[in-house]
Amino acid sequence: MMHWGLALLGGLLQGVAFLGPTAQPLAWVGVACVAAALHRAPSGLRAAGMLALAALARQAVALHWWVGTARHFAPGVAGAALTLAALGWAMTAVASQVPAMAWVLTRARRVPPRFWLPFAWAAGEATAELTCGFSMTQLLNSQWAWPAMLHALAFVGWGPLLLLCLYASASVGEAAVRRDFRLLAPAGLVLGALAMVPPPAPVDDVLAGVGVVHLASSARPPREVPGGTSLLVWPESTVRGNQRLPEGVLPQPVPLAAFADTRLPVASVAGLTLRTEGHYLNAAGAFDTEGRLMESRGKAVLVPVGERAFLGLRGSSEPLTPGSAVPRLSVAGRSVVPLICYEAFSRPTALQGQAAGGTLLAVLASDLPLVGNRFALEQAVGTVILRAAEQHLPAVRASLAGPALIVSSTGQVLSRSEPGTSGILTLGNGAPGYSPAVTSTVPSPSTVSRTWSPGFIR
Repeated sequence: MMHWGLALLGGLLQGVAFLGPTAQPLAWVGVACVAAALHRAPSGLRAAGMLALAALARQAVALHWWVGTARHFAPGVAGAALTLAALGWAMTAVASQVPAMAWVLTRARRVPPRFWLPFAWAAGEATAELTCGFSMTQLLNSQWAWPAMLHALAFVGWGPLLLLCLYASASVGEAAVRRDFRLLAPAGLVLGALAMVPPPAPVDDVLAGVGVVHLASSARPPREVPGGTSLLVWPESTVRGNQRLPEGVLPQPVPLAAFADTRLPVASVAGLTLRTEGHYLNAAGAFDTEGRLMESRGKAVLVPVGERAFLGLRGSSEPLTPGSAVPRLSVAGRSVVPLICYEAFSRPTALQGQAAGGTLLAVLASDLPLVGNRFALEQAVGTVILRAAEQHLPAVRASLAGPALIVSSTGQVLSRSEPGTSGILTLGNGAPGYSPAVTSTVPSPSTVSRTWSPGFIR
């Protein structure tokens, strides 16, 4: 029973690591506990069970807010929210440990965990991401608040950093079980190396003139634009109506009916819905200064149940069709990588946009499904920080009902709004985030503004 308790403790510690910046180092303590349990597991079947138990505990703690989100997508059905959330926890937990569980069911499990667990764990995270389209509980997703981790992420990349940290953690777990303190050396070397990685130089020129919209509700759009703003980034689904237009670059700019009475003062990237041949796409569009749509790309990574059918289950809204366009839009002299809401958790999507020439990550989010849960909101904030640091690109996050962000290419939060407020965030207003990664002050605010009437908000 002690081994099962150790595995459960390991999963709980990993889950708690996702709930706040000060708890983030517990992720690696949790891995050490799991490694220790596996080292003493009496059989392969029990070792597989321990892996599943730890992963399920992690998901239930880190993603406890899935209950509220499930209720948002499937309202009015008694017991449906908890059932859907539990199903999601179980499926993602098992998917994330399939390679490790397969390993321990063979004779190869006799190899010390520090040698195989890092690779099996990394393969499991890739499996979970492939199964669901994105993964919120990859271990590095819990590490956004620590500058040393962000610097190392930029320096060595996601995969190598994950493997190094897993190897160090598994070595600590084995050292504790075997009482062989020589195995603590890898952990010391990794920690020392992390502390020595210098911060990268910021490359943030593209942020000049960018305004990021945050809305308390769709009925409370901002009414003025800060002076010097040349590009506005709006949240998900803020353009009215289902536009009967194809995805991709349009032969010529198209004035939308929703923009008929409004002349936008600046170019915009905004969320809209495209309807074509009976299909609906949740899309991001590039609009010129006259509010005309120039090009769009549909959301490719859809939320299981909420936006697409999964295992025969689907929410109350119309199922969406995944987009096929490259995640990059050209607007206002910038090459923008638009990530629609949960796509911020999809590393492949963000990397694809960068490979296509994108120089600014722009997350268009609706935080209504997060139902105001502060842990969910911080996880959404953290993933934007990680995308910026890993890809060494500046990032912004527009939001409906949540926080807007402006993030340096180093992962430093330059400006942040509070949930439940409406306005336009720029480098000259808002406040830095509380993350320890923030160490500098925000530039002084601009005093010039002009009034306008954005009539396209639904």
